[in-house]
Amino acid sequence: MRRGLLSGLCVFVLGLTACAGVGGYTQPAGLFPAGVLYTETVSGSQILENGVVPMKEGKSCGTYIIFIGTGDTTVATAMKNGGIKKVVFIEQSIKSVLGPIYGEVCTIVRGN
Repeated sequence: MRRGLLSGLCVFVLGLTACAGVGGYTQPAGLFPAGVLYTETVSGSQILENGVVPMKEGKSCGTYIIFIGTGDTTVATAMKNGGIKKVVFIEQSIKSVLGPIYGEVCTIVRGN
């Protein structure tokens, strides 16, 4: 009985990983390295201005703890935070601890 409850709980918690925002976060093909205990990855680069060297960087982040998420991960906020007028490329930084327990998703914008 106890083993069955523990197994059911594990399946439930692992199933929530995509619901927490990290598993379904935008990226080409929706694939990125995902760990159950810990994930830290940068992915989804979009090059908007080929051949231009970016001089500034801006970042906007959102976090979640279990079922509560807050923050602003928009490109516009990242541009404002970095003082960027023209975007060269965009990336997403994804960090999570224990699947859906805690996570941080950031949009990183580089430009001039």
